[in-house]
This record gives sequence, C-alpha cells and structure tokens, in this order.
Amino acid sequence: MTPKWFRMFRREWQHRQQRQRVARYFGCTWQSPWGPQRSRIRSISPTGCYIEDRLSVPREGEAIPELSFELPSGPVTLQGTVIDAMRGVGFAVRFTAIDATTSDRLTAFVQGVQAYETI
Repeated sequence: MTPKWFRMFRREWQHRQQRQRVARYFGCTWQSPWGPQRSRIRSISPTGCYIEDRLSVPREGEAIPELSFELPSGPVTLQGTVIDAMRGVGFAVRFTAIDATTSDRLTAFVQGVQAYETI
C-alpha cells in the first residue's frame, strides 16, 4: 500500500508536469483605476500570466478590464482577474472571456517556447 503522503506528492508532481507556463519577460500595458500602467510580464501560460509591478499592484479579486502585450504573432488584448498579489512585487492574472483564436495563439506561443527550451 502506497503511503498517502507519497500519493499526494506524486499527484502534485504530475500536475506540475502538465502546466504550460513559460518564463519570458516582455512589456505590457494594463488598465488600472488610475489609468494605463506600463509593466512587464514575467511568465505566461494560455490561462494567465504574472505581471511585475513595484508601484501599482491591484487587490486580489480585482478585474483587469484591459491587458495588452505583443506576441511574435501580433498584439494581444485580454481581460483578467487578479488571483494573487504582493505589494512591491507584482500580481498574477487569470485571463477571462478569452476567445478561441487568442487561446490558440497563446498555446502555440507557450508550446513553441517549451519546444525551443528542450532542444
């Protein structure tokens, strides 16, 4: 019988292997209550990203009505919700209301970076 702690560890490890997040730095603009903010994305996946911003960090649960950045395939504009925030560091955003075309472009970008990193 496998110990419970080992099964939990193995399940968490398998979940990490399935994640599609890549670390890449590129500029972004997001809409805050005070107007457009320029920041940089530190990591991205097809479902969200982490934005570094030392000055203006929104609260958890706050909606980001517009997040814009540039992929090699062209500009992307999305909406999202802050799911984790740390003042002076940055915040994680989960994309909301994402259309199929944008989702496909994000997935292709992440998979392309992952394929490049395994070479």
